[in-house]
Order: sequence, then structure tokens, then C-alpha cells
Amino acid sequence: MSGQRVLMAEAALVGGLVLAALLWELPSLRREARIWRMSGGFRAGRRYP
Repeated sequence: MSGQRVLMAEAALVGGLVLAALLWELPSLRREARIWRMSGGFRAGRRYP
């Protein structure tokens, strides 16, 4: 195999792993985003330094 094919295979493998990790963490990320919005989001910086 040429170096370029190996590089493409590695990129595909890493991309697949990142996608799998993102899908695995999606429910908890949604829960964290909801808690963050309820606590004020960006505007809460003044209240919680």
C-alpha cells in the first residue's frame, strides 16, 4: 500500500472513532446543555465568576 492510502485509512479510522465517541456522549451532552441553559448560559458569567 502506498503512503497516501495508509494516511487515508488512518484518517477514516480516526474519524470513525471520533464520530462513535460523539454519538456515545450525545445524551449526556444534551443534558449538560439543558442544565447550562437553565443556569443562565452566557449571561450567567456576571453571577458566577
